[in-house]
Amino acid sequence: AEAEVPSDAMSLGKNKSKEAKWNKLAAEVRDEFLHAWRGYKRYAWGTDELEPLSKRGKDTFGNIGMTILDSLTTLWIMDLRSEFDEGAAFVERDLDFDSADREISVFEVVIRALGGLLGAHALAGRPAFLERATELAERLMPALNSSSGFPMPRWNIARGLGKSTYNSREEPTILAEAGSLQLEFRYLSALTGDLRFSAAADRASAAIRATGARGVLPVHLSPPDVMPPQVMRDRKGMGALADSYYEYLLKQWLQSPGEVHFKDDFLAVMDDVLGLVRPEPRPPSAAAPSSAAAAPSASGGGGGEDRDFKLIELAANGAPIWKMDHLSCFVPGMIALGLRSLPQEDLQAHAGNHTWRRVAEGLTSSCAAMWTSTPTGLAPEYVVLDRQEPTAPGRVANGGQHSFLRPETAESLFYLYRLTGKSKYRKMGKKLFRAIVAHSKVEAGFASVHDVTQVPTRKMDDMQSFVMAETFKYLYLLFAPEETLDLDRYVLNTEGHPFRRLVPF
Repeated sequence: AEAEVPSDAMSLGKNKSKEAKWNKLAAEVRDEFLHAWRGYKRYAWGTDELEPLSKRGKDTFGNIGMTILDSLTTLWIMDLRSEFDEGAAFVERDLDFDSADREISVFEVVIRALGGLLGAHALAGRPAFLERATELAERLMPALNSSSGFPMPRWNIARGLGKSTYNSREEPTILAEAGSLQLEFRYLSALTGDLRFSAAADRASAAIRATGARGVLPVHLSPPDVMPPQVMRDRKGMGALADSYYEYLLKQWLQSPGEVHFKDDFLAVMDDVLGLVRPEPRPPSAAAPSSAAAAPSASGGGGGEDRDFKLIELAANGAPIWKMDHLSCFVPGMIALGLRSLPQEDLQAHAGNHTWRRVAEGLTSSCAAMWTSTPTGLAPEYVVLDRQEPTAPGRVANGGQHSFLRPETAESLFYLYRLTGKSKYRKMGKKLFRAIVAHSKVEAGFASVHDVTQVPTRKMDDMQSFVMAETFKYLYLLFAPEETLDLDRYVLNTEGHPFRRLVPF
């Protein structure tokens, strides 16, 4: 007779089999990323981005090779060493910031180029990455030298000039741009010992705090050269123009837990964010016992985990705007990182133990549905919500029907999977990945799509560098073994570039 196999051994075997299946999918993601990388290398090397239909390069940021800088950390994480070495050789020999002889977005250069170089240094440790990151930050420093401390929106990093395409006393400051350079500049100071970088970033943070506003802020602040810093009368939301400011409050605290004002500001945001959630999240005890929303949560977070929560916006007068940006789909991942990281007493004091988890799970479900509810399985830029039935999938609207293959849903699936271990997040990610391959892949790479409701898709001549930096990376990390990236050792910037944690977890 056969020896009886112990049940725990059988369970271990099943788990290994399941992991092997997901690891195989991670290898597929890597293959598709390589398809895009090879198209860029063949047709657009050294330019910022590939035009995948025309099969040529595009100058988006002054032709500093942005797709290379944005892809380095993904190449390393996917263990594509020869391709990584090609990118590293470009950084060492060919990267020329003097080629960017026009005003380019300070925000995008910080998160993509500076973040990419710092992330590559964090992972590979090569001095050239830190040297070029320091050079780039030096060139950006004058853009932070405004009256208020808010950064200039655009800067010529070749000539050290700005203000030819805008009036710094008239153009409002975008909240995300004022609040999304701190992680990079503070990390650079920690590595180099040169405190000028962190001081400039902290000045921007101080300017935001000087407005006196807390929680969820209007999406525009006063112009850089106007004093005193103020919030503008404008809409509030977690999507376009605002998003990464909130994420960086939590991540700055993770990098420097002694600076509790970052944590306090983040907790104030979370208290406010719940007011943007529809249907309004109620404590589990407030739900009717017979309702599905009151069913016990397998995650231990109370009831209602299956509600498809949405994030609305508020107009300047406080009236609800029934619209949800795909950009706001980073929020559940941010909440998951908070649940994973914040002290228990803070979570208890701010409803984190039950409400946060239910909201994170429900928002992730809605974000995945933004993809799966369209004919292509690709998410639009935003959806219009039904105020009578907010749990229903949103409607694709004119002006928002395109897809840039944005990464925010994949990002949140990754963080939710890491928090809960639930395979449903991997299954959702598999659907996203299959839709991207089916409806945006072209001979030279992957293309943005004009209308997610039309099959076959009409492609745009556009492959954003964040598809390489984030979309493929987060899908790969979702399917790959956890040790591929240890969240106790790294914190990711808003472009998905890992920086080393400066303190033990």
